[in-house]
Amino acid sequence: MKTSYLSSLIVVLLSLGVSAQANEINVESNTSFASSTTSVEQVTGSTTSLSTATYINPTVRVNNSYRNFFVGSLSGNQFCKEQGYKEEVTGSAVKCGEDESSYAEYDWYDSAWASKSTGSKNQCYPLYASIKCGN
Repeated sequence: MKTSYLSSLIVVLLSLGVSAQANEINVESNTSFASSTTSVEQVTGSTTSLSTATYINPTVRVNNSYRNFFVGSLSGNQFCKEQGYKEEVTGSAVKCGEDESSYAEYDWYDSAWASKSTGSKNQCYPLYASIKCGN
């Protein structure tokens, strides 16, 4: 009786979603975020479930400081992998970066986050306002 009750309770809690606040920055972490929302959904007609998390105001560490990072599949997927997910999925939001500023992007060849300047083209430089990761 207790086992079925606990199993049911866990399924209900997972289906409702879970929220987390990042109050501290882990010194060893390469990523940071203001808050996150996690959800687990059962795929209809299947024994698998889909787990996603949305991270608000994600940043990555470059040269011991945290920076916003450019939108792109390589950077997005790397951020998600560092959070324990397989890849970025549909549902991320974009904000604009400023001219003559420096942001981060993932350098695949060096396997590290690197700084990249925007220049001065008077345009929107797409950065992640939120990023949605999934398995």
